[in-house]
Amino acid sequence: MAIDESDHYQRTYAVTFGHSTSLGRALVSSLLASSPHALIRILDPLQPTQPAPVYHDRISDHHNSDFLDRAQLIGALSGSSVVFHVDPTRAAQSQSFARIHSLSLGFTKALISACAEAGVRRLVYTGSSDVVISGGGDVCNVDESLPYPDEYDDPLSELRAQVEMRVLCASGKNGLHTCALRPSFMFGTGDENLVPFFVSFARSFFSKFIIGNGKNKCDFTYVENVAHANICANKALSLDPISVSGKPYFVTNEEPVETWDFISSILEGLGYQRPLICLPAKILLVAASVTELTRQRIRFGTLSSQLLSRPVIYSLASTRTFNCSKAKRILSYSPVVRLEDGIAQTVESFSKLANSLGFDGRREVGEPSKASMLLGSGLVAEILLWRDEKRTFLFVMFSFLFYYMFLLSGRTFVSALANILLVISVSLFGHGYLPHSVYGFNIEKLPPNCFHASETTVAGLFRQLASMWNRGVHTVLRLADGQDWKLLLKAVSSLYFLRLVFHLPVPILVGFSLVCTFSGFMIYEQCEHEIDMLITTALGRVKLLAPQIISKLPGPVLDYMSNFL
Repeated sequence: MAIDESDHYQRTYAVTFGHSTSLGRALVSSLLASSPHALIRILDPLQPTQPAPVYHDRISDHHNSDFLDRAQLIGALSGSSVVFHVDPTRAAQSQSFARIHSLSLGFTKALISACAEAGVRRLVYTGSSDVVISGGGDVCNVDESLPYPDEYDDPLSELRAQVEMRVLCASGKNGLHTCALRPSFMFGTGDENLVPFFVSFARSFFSKFIIGNGKNKCDFTYVENVAHANICANKALSLDPISVSGKPYFVTNEEPVETWDFISSILEGLGYQRPLICLPAKILLVAASVTELTRQRIRFGTLSSQLLSRPVIYSLASTRTFNCSKAKRILSYSPVVRLEDGIAQTVESFSKLANSLGFDGRREVGEPSKASMLLGSGLVAEILLWRDEKRTFLFVMFSFLFYYMFLLSGRTFVSALANILLVISVSLFGHGYLPHSVYGFNIEKLPPNCFHASETTVAGLFRQLASMWNRGVHTVLRLADGQDWKLLLKAVSSLYFLRLVFHLPVPILVGFSLVCTFSGFMIYEQCEHEIDMLITTALGRVKLLAPQIISKLPGPVLDYMSNFL
């Protein structure tokens, strides 16, 4: 039996996932504000991510009900004039896909059937604009005429498309009128998906990088505007169900913005550094494909990464803009919160989280870098870290001059050494005859002790050589003792690595070493935090994978290894 809505004060609304999703919470608040006497029934099988607001007797919570049980679901919907069905996939991403499938498609099937039994007249579903997107092509100002793709890269997008089609196909049956909203990149207060991903990105190795060229645009939609669109859709369905029902509607803020400007606004508001360096998306797509292939072959779930998934990379590097004129014309929708205000409110809601995490993790001003300490914090560190650019440049020039003379010129060692000594001798002799001033330019003379090596310096050098020799002898003696298997493994690995390296031509090997010497330490100092995080993450993955890899070794090998581990 249909519900009589003639009495304004007796209206009852049902909202699915009204506690666990940011849209559900915003929708409940908007309904209570727009309908002062309305009763709200919240159907949410998920645990709430935030404390639920208390509105006395105006909210009926059905959290503990089994919504796949037909009788319980009909009882929860009985008396409701409309059901606002919220997509739960964003809030449930940490759960298994089977659980997400049950919460999304399974619950939707049961909900549609229960609506017919309970006499519910209207069902408004909010999904995502992702249902029409697959792959990395740009989508520019498209409308609802764009069809569903034949196949999807993202299983969650395919699942949302199945739910949307199920909802729209149910329209006009058993007195139920339905429509579907497609918000684009929804964000806002309590966001459980987009903003946490941005924060994870800012705390990762890729925090300095822009994925793609940084010029792609997207429509980002504030959550309160999506809640407002739900209310507009309900009113439009009640006034003109024939024109409104059975159709999807894109919902945006109508303010397309460059994706990385939006991301930077959120990150800078939370105190993170703005990404500056463009990284070609193709590089990450190759890494994502390799990672996915490895995960499928070895079947280790620990290798999956949200950052390295192809759908995420496509979203960060491609244009995604939508035309919501249909929603404006038919649903009378228009944004109620500007994008700038939405960003400010979102940043404010996440500020405590950002401040409490100690997210920066970088060294204090004046604190020596790890690269400097690794190089001894002396003259070598000053040169290789480019503290004095002129001096470092001179060392680079002389190093590559020696590299050319000894390895690339084709001369013998004696011939190259003789030529270098000849050039040095002539240069020093000529420099000694130059006057102290030439055309007003002062020429500094080399002091007599310029090439003098003190006894202390020479003694220190020989002490270091003796120490290195003694350490080497001590290592050989430990290996000869036959007890330290870890040392043996290190020695064998090092020697095998050197064997592989010295298969390369010497000029290539030396040239590569020079480039790495004068650039590697400087790069490490500039990206110390990110490189350390990458190494820590890699070591953590190795530790997680090690037991599974060892378990796949043959039994005799495991028995032999057990004697030494």
